[in-house]
Amino acid sequence: MNKRKGLMIIAASLLLIGAVSVKPAMAYFTDTHQATGAVLGKYEITPHEEVQGLTKVISVENTGDYPVYARVQLFAGSTVDLIFEADKSSGWTKGLDGFYYYNNKLDAGQTSTQLYVQVDPNGQEAESFNVVVVEEAAMIDAAGNPQWDEGGEY
Repeated sequence: MNKRKGLMIIAASLLLIGAVSVKPAMAYFTDTHQATGAVLGKYEITPHEEVQGLTKVISVENTGDYPVYARVQLFAGSTVDLIFEADKSSGWTKGLDGFYYYNNKLDAGQTSTQLYVQVDPNGQEAESFNVVVVEEAAMIDAAGNPQWDEGGEY
């Protein structure tokens, strides 16, 4: 009888220890935290696009709260070539990574000069072409350089 009573006490002790440790373990595995940054505003640019014949004319406007650098990337079908018109695109540079970089910072509310990219259909006849514009804004570090996530190259 003493052996049985001892085993019951040990089992009850283990059950009590297990029950007490479940709540902290659950709290550890289900705990979440949310952090907020010190930036009180937004970094945002808005593209403006128009088509002049077979030329796509693009500018970007800083609609955010801070100065930024801007870059755009254009996508078209595989049968279409895009030709950068550098002589018309004052302030823009075509990067080695496929992006077109605006060389000056854009202060809040400021709009870039126009970027001209001609669509070359490579001799194919088509009624329309779809050129997709993707724009990005980069924060400016203390030295005045853009902070591209992917390390953009001019």
